[in-house]
Amino acid sequence: MNAELIVLEVAELATETIRLRPWRVGDAPSLSMAWHDPAIIAGSTPPPDRSEVAARRWIEGCDERRRAGVAFDLVIAALEDDRVLGEVGFSRFDPGRRAALMGWWVHEEARGVGVATAAVALLADWTLESTPIDHVLAQISVDNPASERVASRARFEPFAPGVWRRSRS
Repeated sequence: MNAELIVLEVAELATETIRLRPWRVGDAPSLSMAWHDPAIIAGSTPPPDRSEVAARRWIEGCDERRRAGVAFDLVIAALEDDRVLGEVGFSRFDPGRRAALMGWWVHEEARGVGVATAAVALLADWTLESTPIDHVLAQISVDNPASERVASRARFEPFAPGVWRRSRS
């Protein structure tokens, strides 16, 4: 890592029920479906082209964005069958502050059962223990209480209006 760039190495992390892994081209239908979900759209900005072809192109660019220090995106996959439950990752890095902005979403079938909390906590734990990042931030709209609960349960604390933070101990 140089002083101007934070590049995280791809890691596969797991709990008893989920694992975090890189996106695969075969995941494109699931990503395209997420880009059409009104609840996911409300908390993110999907691309104008939400087709499976566009999802495949986006997935094919994941490693390039990771190596450029622009983003780090992982699938939240069910441990038993590897189906895509959602995504967790970083969309912005601030090398000067040793900070990263985390985001997440889960498919409707995976909401309300702890999937997002497990994934967010797992990635935050790994990031703060094993990378040069000292602060993980989450920008959460005040009209998104479900994501606020996820952040709180994953040991983030309110930091500023609409911003939650978890820092290295």
